[in-house]
Amino acid sequence: MGKILKVIVENCPQNHPCPSVKICPVGALTQEGFHAPVVDTEKCIKCGKCSSFCPKMALVLEQE
Repeated sequence: MGKILKVIVENCPQNHPCPSVKICPVGALTQEGFHAPVVDTEKCIKCGKCSSFCPKMALVLEQE
């Protein structure tokens, strides 16, 4: 079993540009307006940088 990055929309304030988008080393996170970020699972390398960086714990790297 691998890991998967999940976006917990309820934890995301959705009122600012998501700082975790810029942290992603492979550009797997995108954000439209101030909506919760979206994960491109094809690009995501499951490094955990964004989930460690998110202060609201809206990005979670967990076992599939």
